[in-house]
Amino acid sequence: MSNKVEFHPVEQRRKTRISLPEPPIAYDAHSGETMGQIVNLSVDGMMLAGPVSIAPGTLHQLCIQVEQEDIHAQLLVGVESLWCQDVNNSGTCWTGFQIIDISTEHQEMLNTLIDE
Repeated sequence: MSNKVEFHPVEQRRKTRISLPEPPIAYDAHSGETMGQIVNLSVDGMMLAGPVSIAPGTLHQLCIQVEQEDIHAQLLVGVESLWCQDVNNSGTCWTGFQIIDISTEHQEMLNTLIDE
């Protein structure tokens, strides 16, 4: 019998998430520190893979540099960390975020990006 614990998050997403061909990097909007790479994205949330554990319930202002075929934009979003997991002790922390603050202009850009 194995004592190995496997990570199986409960699916709670209500919106479709996409993975972008060129995953954008997310930066802390205040310090400029790299937070990680966006793994997938929806109109109201995202999953980020990064080197630092981010405590659930913390608020962050992220700057996301999007460079896709038709969209070259810098999105500013306020997010809340919902969960964080260092899967298999890899040193990469996966964090789920809910978008809690975004301008109308940036929301429209995000909607366009998700719909493509």
